[in-house]
Amino acid sequence: MSSVSRILTAIRPSLTSSAAAVRTYTTSTTESAAAAAPGYYKVTQTRSLIGVPKSTIKVLKSLGLGRRIGRPVFQPHNPAAAGKILKVKELVKVENMLGPIPAEGYQRTRATKGYKVVGKMF
Repeated sequence: MSSVSRILTAIRPSLTSSAAAVRTYTTSTTESAAAAAPGYYKVTQTRSLIGVPKSTIKVLKSLGLGRRIGRPVFQPHNPAAAGKILKVKELVKVENMLGPIPAEGYQRTRATKGYKVVGKMF
């Protein structure tokens, strides 16, 4: 038996127990953090779609963007959303958000009309 294999057999039980402890710790902390406050990506389109390939446009539409530059969309933290964001990273700005979706996520901004309707004529 070589000296390397003797050292590995002597260390192996401590490595497996510490790895199991680390695995248990990371699993429990990850689950508690996910249950306490779900995270979101705040994705905002910053560039135009002119001259962009159709596949990229489809990914941007699946994220809920493509209509208005500067309007934020909230996507949950998951691998699918992260992959879509990586595909269009040059066209969007991404912020990491924790907790519930803020009220600004539900508002639609509109310009003021410039006039006010006082009453009906008929």
